[in-house]
Amino acid sequence: MEELQDVVAESHSAQLALGATGLPIILSVLREERGNLDLVRGMLETLLSALGSEGNSHGNKGPVELGMLNSELLAREEGSASLLLSLLDVEDFFVRYRTLCLLIMLSRNSSVRLQEAVLATPQGLTRLMDMMQDREVIRNEALLLLTFLTRSAEEIQKIAVFEGVFEKLFNIIVEEGGCDGGIVVQDCLDLLNNILRGSPPNQNFLRETLGFQPVALLLKPRKSSSLSFSQQKTKNLLCILETVTLLLARDPAKELAEDANAIANQTVLMQNNVLDYLLILSIEGRVPAVAVRCVALKRIGDLIRGHARNAEILSKRMIEEEPALNAFLRLMLHNSDKDESAAAEYIIKCFCEGNTEGPDILAHLPLGSMLPHVLDTSKGKKDCERTSKLRSDLVEDRKTVSFTYTRLSCWRVGLKHKRGMSDGSFLASGLLSQEETLLGQKFTI
Repeated sequence: MEELQDVVAESHSAQLALGATGLPIILSVLREERGNLDLVRGMLETLLSALGSEGNSHGNKGPVELGMLNSELLAREEGSASLLLSLLDVEDFFVRYRTLCLLIMLSRNSSVRLQEAVLATPQGLTRLMDMMQDREVIRNEALLLLTFLTRSAEEIQKIAVFEGVFEKLFNIIVEEGGCDGGIVVQDCLDLLNNILRGSPPNQNFLRETLGFQPVALLLKPRKSSSLSFSQQKTKNLLCILETVTLLLARDPAKELAEDANAIANQTVLMQNNVLDYLLILSIEGRVPAVAVRCVALKRIGDLIRGHARNAEILSKRMIEEEPALNAFLRLMLHNSDKDESAAAEYIIKCFCEGNTEGPDILAHLPLGSMLPHVLDTSKGKKDCERTSKLRSDLVEDRKTVSFTYTRLSCWRVGLKHKRGMSDGSFLASGLLSQEETLLGQKFTI
């Protein structure tokens, strides 16, 4: 047995021969001699070598293609996937671990066939779900396999949900230290996002059972957490922010007010203090990772978009002694990072969308009185360009058209509460273009 393993591991021609003629024999041995653990271990090791587990690290294209070919041949063998799934019941660590490794390789190279086999095998997915509560090494491999299996596989996602995948995932994440944990946390969040992505029923199941508190708490910074984020912590935070993105995603086929699932998600996320945690990640907590700050800002926009109550809560929120909305305007105008400025601008647009009182609230912010002190000739042109772009975007959207050129021009030059000035006086001063004046006359303030 050891000689066969060595030959297959070292010889590509032996791997090719095994894939062409030897797979039925190996599967027969696994099926009929499963009580002989030494023999079963040897067969599994030989299969792993034939599928390219030893050769892929050398950067040689040949072994990779050979492994993919053998994976496809193995997947085509009748009953191969169900046989491997049955080996997960064997009370032997090595057998279960190597079986999971084989299934992962099959999922990478022949994902559709394996997905079909898992669905066709009684209790097939249940066996894999049970592995999530096994010892750490087994559990980690099971997470990877389930992540591959749940990609674009609605039926598998549905079964996983009813098998308690949400509770199991959040338990593992907590055990691993939350967003301060390692790559296992990232794997858990990847699996979670696969199941939530584009699936209102799965999102509703989470909302109505565990609720969104487990999601919200992963956004909450720990008191002992350092501001110097590790690369892995940044990845974990981006993954949980993607979870929030999926929960707030709108159905493009529906109007804002008609998307009941998204509105319910907005409401429950706000009730679980997600706005507070997003503010810390974006603007309050001095988070060093720009990518995290930008995504957190955009999610604030999604949280209030088309949701009157959430927009009202944000309008009253203070960051130290400054209104949060004013902080976003300042970030939009004076931040050197264009992505962060664009994210802040997105919040302002979302605040005005479908919000008739939004423009008036923004017009009475302190920014007008602040601008003379912070604008200078070197920054003024760039700030005006940013404001002009926002102005153009808002006017194009009829839902926020009352946010007029006249009012935004007040912001641009650092004036405050100039609603009493006539369009003629603005035009005469050279601060308002003829085009802006005409548009200001067309739409009411």
